[in-house]
Amino acid sequence: MLRYNELLSRHTSFRIGGPAYCWAEPGNPKEILEAISLAKSKNKKFIIAGKGTNLLARDEGFDGVIIHLAGDFEKIELKSGDIIKVGAGLGLAKLVKYAFDKSLGGCEFLAGIPGDLGGAIFMNAGARRPKGEPGFIEIKDILLDIEVLDLKDKKMEPTGGSCGRNTERPEHICGLKAATVLGRECIKILGKKEIDFRYRSSGLDGKIILGARLSLKKDKKEDMQLRISEFNKKREWLTKIGFPNAGSIFKNPGADKPAGMLIESCGLKGKRIGDAEISGVHANVIVNLGKAAAKDVLGLIDLARTSVKQKFGIDLELELKIL
Repeated sequence: MLRYNELLSRHTSFRIGGPAYCWAEPGNPKEILEAISLAKSKNKKFIIAGKGTNLLARDEGFDGVIIHLAGDFEKIELKSGDIIKVGAGLGLAKLVKYAFDKSLGGCEFLAGIPGDLGGAIFMNAGARRPKGEPGFIEIKDILLDIEVLDLKDKKMEPTGGSCGRNTERPEHICGLKAATVLGRECIKILGKKEIDFRYRSSGLDGKIILGARLSLKKDKKEDMQLRISEFNKKREWLTKIGFPNAGSIFKNPGADKPAGMLIESCGLKGKRIGDAEISGVHANVIVNLGKAAAKDVLGLIDLARTSVKQKFGIDLELELKIL
């Protein structure tokens, strides 16, 4: 499906953003390549966008093709044992519910996180472990492997040849055979150890995440529900914000130096530019009070960065993606 001059404010949790040249919703890898070909034929850029929960689209919009995975990419399936196969476009809430219904524990920490699986993998989504357990749990901890469309691979055989890395599994997550080559692009399987997972980062730039296999474990539903409730409680402050937002704006510089605390220490809670405001609930969240423009949000981002740098000597790094 293609829609031209589609307002991005309809597709971002910020409810901000001008029109895109084209909004595409491919349902399989072939349709992804067709959308990319469209962009190239018009000399336009293209990006992959999930559910828009971590995205600020500029007021002038995006003069290119936005690719939003749908169709086959929203499927989920139980494989052998405790392994589930999940499309990158599946919402995290649906993933958590599916695992709960199957009594498969391990992904409860994703409860309450907006967005889809592809975005969670790309950002290595995670949370602090429940009480009594040290450290954090991240998506990499339950990941077996992912399926990607590699747009940068130039070591390709002619169409119909092998991409040389997919001999262990006869089929891909999205149904293509292991050696399928589409033009100069290639479907690949990357094991967890091949991915450079770091805090809120995966190093997967230049690769389109199509899906993944997750390794979970049989568990009691009552125990799973307790963990889901605990993770939801950790994030219940999000429900108190009350206005459109994109969650955390900045990455935390350290466990003892959360970005929200640093911004709040600069006296910026409640600071407004236009209809954008640094939330009074959590200083690492900017909200749209109704008619905020992207330039208003960007102004508050610059203010927070400058203030924290001046007071603490710390450079805040964006977690928010700006289009």
